[in-house]
This record gives sequence, structure tokens and C-alpha cells, in this order.
Amino acid sequence: MKVISIIFLFACSVFGSESLVSSDFLDFEDKASDFVLEVKKLTIPGFPNAFNPSIIRWGRNFLLNFRIIPNRSQSFTSYMGVVILDENFDPTSEPQLLDTRAPDASSPSRCEDGRLIYVGDTLYLVYSDNMEPKISKGGFRIYIAKLEFDGERFHLKDPECLTQYDGESRDLREKNWVPFDYRGNLFLGYSLVPHLIFRPLLMGTGACETISCTIGSFIWSWGILRGGTSALLGAAQNGEYLAFFHSSKKIASAHSDGQNVLHYFMGAYTFSAEPPFSITRVSSKPIIGKNFYNGPIYKPFWHPVRVVFPGGYVFDDRFIWIVYGRQDHEAWVAKLDRAKLLESLVPINSSFVR
Repeated sequence: MKVISIIFLFACSVFGSESLVSSDFLDFEDKASDFVLEVKKLTIPGFPNAFNPSIIRWGRNFLLNFRIIPNRSQSFTSYMGVVILDENFDPTSEPQLLDTRAPDASSPSRCEDGRLIYVGDTLYLVYSDNMEPKISKGGFRIYIAKLEFDGERFHLKDPECLTQYDGESRDLREKNWVPFDYRGNLFLGYSLVPHLIFRPLLMGTGACETISCTIGSFIWSWGILRGGTSALLGAAQNGEYLAFFHSSKKIASAHSDGQNVLHYFMGAYTFSAEPPFSITRVSSKPIIGKNFYNGPIYKPFWHPVRVVFPGGYVFDDRFIWIVYGRQDHEAWVAKLDRAKLLESLVPINSSFVR
């Protein structure tokens, strides 16, 4: 684990220290990506401030997972919900909040930012939560649960908290792990730099097996790379996995009235379909569409931010539809030209750590 820690610190210095001085990016939407074809705000009845969505195909429709904070003066209370959408991304079912607590639980729901993933025919929800009586930075851990439908309602089954894995620390708030299906097994990308891959053992163990660790050489000047969407096989060329990441960095922009504010950015990456799952290509600059950053600015309940946060995507032969949260108050979907997105990714070399 010492090797991984040293490499991670080096990677942070490489990817997190470059200055964002280019005046071309003061108004990010002036440099909107040409492969972002259109965007649409998602409307969820009864939950006008739903945000940070994830999505997956649900028969001929889509299933959307979303997050809400019911009382903005108590941001430590957080819930997740689901709703079925039609092909136009409009709701066709009543939204439903998911129950993440036992009936006798003493702590309120604190679940955050779920990711939907099929593993074979089983649908999983991977999310972050804090079950402890008192919220703490280190209390948040990753949970995995099956998401089942009884014909009327969705239910989380057998939720399991992951507590035993390489690098586990009570000082870390765990979130944004990247789930993917490898030959009918649920795998998780713990980090992108290095690209550290776990396999959760489940069955009540709370443990993960380390599968591989690789590190790539490339430059990203917009903060440390962190997970975003689930990774899907077949969405990229050559049978690789494709996923979208996020990063954040304080910068003064036209969208923050020249104030030095934390901005969130989105990018894409591919990795090999077989172990050690090396990252092969990555965005060289943020993916930006119209109205990513322009639009309503809400009163912050943590600190001032300008947020675009990817949570899931679906695709066909020509297009990718990615859902994302905006400003911790809104849910959106962007339609991307799949071929042009993939053409925009630059190849990188990765080396095997273990």
C-alpha cells in the first residue's frame, strides 16, 4: 500500500498544480464542446430541487435515480429516489423515495449520489451513506444494494457497507466509486489516479479484494480526477469501458462574477476490458455544453460552487445521453455525438503497479 500512496501523492502534484490562467475559459460556455448537441432540464414532480441523477435502461424506458435534500437548513439529511422516464426523458411513473433505514433506526437518512449498474441481470445501486449517530467526515462509506421492483414499488435489498479494503481510513469520506460489470461480477474503481480496482466480496463481509492498480501519464489542469458515472462496456471503441469523471478547482470566472469559487468539471475516459483495466484515453479538456454554468445561482448550503456533476449515461450506436447534477439543485440530461466524443479523447500510456 505504500507504493500506491506515494504514486497517488505524485499524481496529485501533477494533475492538481497547473495554473488555470487561460483567458479563453473565463466564460466556459464560449468554448462549448461541439459534440454536446443539446441539453434538457429534468422535471421530477414533487421534487423540484432533485439533483445528482444516475440513469439506466429500463425495458423500453429509463430508470432515473436522484438525490434530494428535503430541508436545506439541515443539509446532513439526504434521500435518494427513483422514477421511470420515457424516451424523451419525461416521467411516466410517480417518483418514489427509497428506504435506506431500518424501521427502528435512530439516525436520519444521509445517503448520497447513487450509481445504477446492471451486473448480469441484477440491478445494483452503489451509493454513499453514514449510519453513525453523529455525522462525521470519516463516517461516510460506500454501500451496495440490489434494487428490486415488485411490480409497484422499488426496494433496496441486502444493503452492505464496505469497510475492509486497501487504504481504508476513518479519516476519509468515501464516495464516487465507479461500478462496472466484469464478466458477470461487480467491480469498483476506487480511484482514477492511480486506477485502483476492487472486487467487493459481499455476502455480509464488507470486504473488497484488490484486483489491480495502474497509473497513466497525462495532464489534466482542472483538479484531481474523481469518479462520476458507472463504466459501461461497449460504449467505447475496441470493446473498452467508457465512463465520465468529475474534478473541481477554485477559479474566478464569468459564472462566478469574477470571484474565486470552486468549479466542477466533467470529462470522459476509457479503460481496457480486461485486467489490469488500464486507462487508455482521456479528455484533454472539460466537456462543456450550453447552460452547464449559465443559469440560476442558488444560495449555497455548504460553500459557493458552480457544479456540473455527471452521474450516469445510456447510449446507442450514434448518441450518448449523460445525466448530471447542476448547482446541487437541478438534474439535467445532455445528448452527445458518440463518435465525436470518442475522437476528442487523447491516448495515454499506463504502467502496471500491481
